[in-house]
Amino acid sequence: MDIYLLQLLGKWISVLIVMIVSLFRIGSYEEEVDIDNLNYTKNATVVNVIVDYKTEYVYNKDKPSDSKPVVLKNGEYGLLYKYQNGETKLFKEAVNRVVEVGTAKITKYSGRLTAYTPYCPGCSSNGYVACMAKGKKFSLIKDGQYYVDSEYGKVRIVAAALSAFPCGTIVTIDNGKFPVFNAIVLDTGGSMRQAIKNGVVWMDLAYSNQNDSEIRQAGSKNVTYTVRRWGW
Repeated sequence: MDIYLLQLLGKWISVLIVMIVSLFRIGSYEEEVDIDNLNYTKNATVVNVIVDYKTEYVYNKDKPSDSKPVVLKNGEYGLLYKYQNGETKLFKEAVNRVVEVGTAKITKYSGRLTAYTPYCPGCSSNGYVACMAKGKKFSLIKDGQYYVDSEYGKVRIVAAALSAFPCGTIVTIDNGKFPVFNAIVLDTGGSMRQAIKNGVVWMDLAYSNQNDSEIRQAGSKNVTYTVRRWGW
């Protein structure tokens, strides 16, 4: 068999090794491949060295320090050829893994919580909230009282003073009655806007059904709000 064909076959084997290593996250790896040159009765020895990738960290001052790190880019292993004469050749560079880490301090507030439905006086007849969600209007009547966030999953919807808590802000709410839960700011109201001017944090928990028995239990004047994310 022609030596060049054999060398090409060896390269394809090396690429396959890198793919398998990257897929199963195997550590550093070396394999020695002997290529027989039947025409010249000589051996060409090549050592395939898997090059490990490093992890880079991106620090986000707008995300709380206790938020879950987010992988922005997956790492990929590289491949290095080491020849018998000591020469090396880089066949594929390693791609570093990139992870986003929050560094912002957790912000907590004490305030008031009430509840509302889309059937309240002055509310939109279609149940639309004030904030655009994923580029479209969100309706409490049509879409319900929960919102599926790409980062925090299924969360409740609250109205707040948007000047202090912009659209998309995620807060953890503890009203002392319900199990602690996450909510997203998607709406606002005049009472909340006036309250924040007086230094009072007031949020309104949305319900799509005006007959929900939980509505009366939601209200509290001693609520803890923990901001997890400031807006989108």
